[in-house]
Amino acid sequence: MRTLLQNGRILDPSQNMDRIGSVLIENDQVVQVGDIELGNRPADEIYDCTGLWITPGLVDPHVHLREPGSTHKEDIATGTQAAAAGGYTTICCMPNTNPPLDNPALVDFILDRSASPDAGGVFVAPVGALTRGMKGETLADLAAMKRAGIVAASDEEFPIQNANIMMRAMEFCVQLDLPIMAHCEDTNLSNRGSMNEGAMSAMLGLRGIPRSSEEIAIVRNGLLALHTGCRLHIMRVSTWGAVEMVRQLKFLGAPVTCEICPMHFALTEDMIGDFDTRYKTLPPLRTQIDIDLLLQGINDGTIDCIASDHSPHASYEVDVPFEEAPFGTAQLESSVAVTLTYLTHKGILSPLETIRKLSTAPASILRLEAGSLKPGETPVAQVTVIDPNLEWTFDRDKTFSKSKNTPFHDFRLKGKSLLTFCGGELYRDAMFSADRYQIVTSA
Repeated sequence: MRTLLQNGRILDPSQNMDRIGSVLIENDQVVQVGDIELGNRPADEIYDCTGLWITPGLVDPHVHLREPGSTHKEDIATGTQAAAAGGYTTICCMPNTNPPLDNPALVDFILDRSASPDAGGVFVAPVGALTRGMKGETLADLAAMKRAGIVAASDEEFPIQNANIMMRAMEFCVQLDLPIMAHCEDTNLSNRGSMNEGAMSAMLGLRGIPRSSEEIAIVRNGLLALHTGCRLHIMRVSTWGAVEMVRQLKFLGAPVTCEICPMHFALTEDMIGDFDTRYKTLPPLRTQIDIDLLLQGINDGTIDCIASDHSPHASYEVDVPFEEAPFGTAQLESSVAVTLTYLTHKGILSPLETIRKLSTAPASILRLEAGSLKPGETPVAQVTVIDPNLEWTFDRDKTFSKSKNTPFHDFRLKGKSLLTFCGGELYRDAMFSADRYQIVTSA
């Protein structure tokens, strides 16, 4: 099978490539990029990508698939289908399942389920629990889990509060060459709050989460990483202070990277005005001042990558009073469009840097075999085709995810992933139709 994606704008940060050209996929492998002459062997399918971007398959380092234990929210099949629809070919699943992903048997289960025929055909890279049961007390069997296939360790929504335990975890992970992904929160300060602490929380009568709960934890974890040499990836930064702390830690030489999620650069706490639980996130939505300085951090490279933090919940779980609702939103199928709408089209990121933060950078941080169009660089072809100028309205009722708790329902967005190639699997968006895009199939 030979598939030719022709006349598109090829954006591959791994090769610093930004040019008009074609990509040839043969036998599930990218075999040629650039100017392509087919010669005497015609392609079985030719996609005219004029005006479209051809990029490495996108990589999401932060996804909650909810299986095992909470398949009423999401499962591996629906989550991977949503990922393919969002343009992702590799996703990292978080360990806060039920039971937690803290042993090799569960790692095997995740990998087997993600490879099943009913799944979405994308690669799933498990992140193992850092401590047993994610209780922050005894380290999990990280060595055995790494042999089974985890790419990082994290206690996710249950961050380790004891600095000594965190330091021992880092020392052990250094020996394993295993990065730690940290949700940075001092729970003594956040104290069961439900939104950003400030004038808005006071007006609404809701308990607030101070920005210091995030910033103090970032400083502590960053200094421990500097001391131990452990690779530390800080998940979902949300305040201007957090960005400045990361900037200083990098200046000091700490092996620290960080991510941001679309809701934190696109939405503010004002959206909560009518107690809408779709906007209840952790960390909480902050202020416009935070967004302005977060955008600077995205632009200057302090913030390394963009993650969805896809956190699906069942409708009945979020249709409750605001303080009782769980944190989290479903974002796999909207993240690319939100990123293009709020960053690329506003000049915060160039097209090449946009793809770097959505693909090449997260792949590099977690040392995944992804994020590149270079022939032979990935096990199989991982390619995404994006229309950067397609204007559309996000409809939560037309998504693959089981969950509809998205903050971007009815948002008018500009940019959409249309084709996702992952080996022999192809997702073709319904908007990729013959009347808008040319598709030629050999007889």
